Amino acid sequence: MERKQQSSVKIHGKLVYNVEFGDSWSIVIMPDNILIDNYHSGKTHIHPEPSKHYKKIYLADNDLDTVYSIVYAHIDQNRGLLLDELIEELK
Repeated sequence: MERKQQSSVKIHGKLVYNVEFGDSWSIVIMPDNILIDNYHSGKTHIHPEPSKHYKKIYLADNDLDTVYSIVYAHIDQNRGLLLDELIEELK
């Protein structure tokens, strides 16, 4: 049985979770509740509206480490989350 691995880091008022379970993974940016994952479809996507989970935008990279690095650098450089800009960086 595979085990879920989870870590988190706090940066500029955001708590960024990184969760791995087998070949699936997710990144959650709190308190905005922005979810980036590869669950269900196997292709990385972002859910830009927490209240409308069915909405998703597919992203260019399927690698957790690459996506996490982009998210972390974005939050660090902008001292917070600029969602539209982050989505463009991830495309």
